[in-house]
Amino acid sequence: MPRKRIFAPVVLLTAAAVGVGGVGAASGAPTVASSHSAASPALAQAAHTTKLRLTADPHGALRFNTKRLTAHAGKVTIVMTNPSSSGMPHGVAIRGHGSGRVVGPGGTSTVTATLKRGTYTFLCPVPGHAQAGMTGTLTVR
Repeated sequence: MPRKRIFAPVVLLTAAAVGVGGVGAASGAPTVASSHSAASPALAQAAHTTKLRLTADPHGALRFNTKRLTAHAGKVTIVMTNPSSSGMPHGVAIRGHGSGRVVGPGGTSTVTATLKRGTYTFLCPVPGHAQAGMTGTLTVR
């Protein structure tokens, strides 16, 4: 008999320690730990995603609608739309971290990179466009 009395509390304590019986378990879904735990800052950083929007000049000038973007460390996606009425192709790239495709008017160019804290340059990858000023600064915090 004493064995049963000891066994039941041990099972309950073990279940509580591993998260069984929580809200997720009551609904039949498994209990999942957050990826933003203090015990694993590297995982939390990698799990964070920032999506930024950017537009090329609609009149064909070699510039974006902004010169500065800010993101959190982790996965960063920049989506650039090209509303150019002049027929000018544009794209978006993060220097040293990848480039989206070059698109004509009405198109969308996307680049995604996993970035650490720091300062990066985003630019149009069409030859001559970055040199003419189609660049900006991406600050990752």
